[in-house]
Amino acid sequence: MLLSEQELSAPAQSSVLRIKRAAQDMEELMEAFLLLARESDQGFTQEEVCVNDIVTEELERARLIAADKPIEVDSTAAGRLWVVGPDKVLASLIGNLLRNAFSYTDSGRVTVRLDPGQLVIEDSGIGISEQQVKQVFQPYFRASPQRRGGHGVGLTIVKRLSDRFGWPVEIASTPGQGTRVMVRFPAARWEAGANPPP
Repeated sequence: MLLSEQELSAPAQSSVLRIKRAAQDMEELMEAFLLLARESDQGFTQEEVCVNDIVTEELERARLIAADKPIEVDSTAAGRLWVVGPDKVLASLIGNLLRNAFSYTDSGRVTVRLDPGQLVIEDSGIGISEQQVKQVFQPYFRASPQRRGGHGVGLTIVKRLSDRFGWPVEIASTPGQGTRVMVRFPAARWEAGANPPP
């Protein structure tokens, strides 16, 4: 409602957008916690989900974080990747990884690539040390605490979901150069050449 006000100044609009993004982040966080709170998989829809579609949706949402940053986005896929699992779980896992890439990149590039059996997300952001890579899945760990936003639980959620559904996540990073995250989907189905870039 505030955003529809014609008299709202540019600084006020910026503040309202930040509030909106924070509310969306909290909503996604609560949804992820609810997913993790389930004692069994009985409430989950177990059907084939196109990872390309999830990536497209979550990439659009993650771009909001970087609306005022000079970041180029390169998204490629030589086919369609299909995974059997809950779409909400996939969205939470992929969304958290994409938001991290944009949050820790001030300028440069975020690259998203779908290959047979895997999703790769790379950024040219601040990067982290080898020691920090070992800690990133711990609750409330933040590689750069002075940065605004985030609650230090995104990668903890990613790890819990990846362990639960058998989708291993690997992270490699170099300070000052960026971070590379790979999510593997061992039982995925790949349709080569069946899809334009997401």
